[in-house]
Amino acid sequence: MPLKPGLWLLLGLLLAQPASARTLLACGHPMYPPLSWAEGGELVGIAPHLARRLLAEQGYALDLRVFGNWERCQLAARQGKVDLIVAAYKTRGREQDFLFSDTPIIADPVVLFTHRGRRAQAPELDGRTLGLLFGDSFGDAFDRQAAQHPRVERVSTGEQNFHKLARGRIDYMPIGLTTGRLQARKLGLTEQVFALDHLLTVERYHLALPRGSVLAPLLPALSERLRQLTEDKYIEHIGRHYEHRYLDGP
Repeated sequence: MPLKPGLWLLLGLLLAQPASARTLLACGHPMYPPLSWAEGGELVGIAPHLARRLLAEQGYALDLRVFGNWERCQLAARQGKVDLIVAAYKTRGREQDFLFSDTPIIADPVVLFTHRGRRAQAPELDGRTLGLLFGDSFGDAFDRQAAQHPRVERVSTGEQNFHKLARGRIDYMPIGLTTGRLQARKLGLTEQVFALDHLLTVERYHLALPRGSVLAPLLPALSERLRQLTEDKYIEHIGRHYEHRYLDGP
């Protein structure tokens, strides 16, 4: 009898994990399914799965930490408290502190979500409030615009932002299209919020290493393995698995 997808993924990790692997610390975005999210105090998703697999192949184990919000994860990495961020956009600001894999993990189309009280399909930002998470970035161009926008409210969790949007307390929320739809569905808010057709940008998530990380010499090899797994459709396959896991989870 064939293994169920979840058992197949677990078996792959067990087979790849050396018994005497050195343990490194890693963190990631705690609310960006299916890429990564916190579940029962553990970071799960596409990026944690790939990080575990790639590092196991190099003789390392990963202790995946959840630091409360996305900004705290990045701060911990900048302070040298973790060895790896499992996935992050590559921006000019972040390149001062981090090294990024040449090969991305996934491409992430970014759109604006809004509430049903706003009928226009084109964004009308003048006089409107943007909702962002602490630590959010959506590429250099958007970050410059957001820095100049007079009405930006930041919160710690995506759940807070979705409920604020549904209640009309903010007007727009930039977020990846896939994760936005998954979170709206999980929170039961698909009748209250929706994505505009207008595409803000397409950003890409990469492995990110703090400068000086012990893993820095391995970055070309990690990039090459990501390329192979992308070509083999492995990342696409586990992406579907983690979408279902998020929707079916607690």
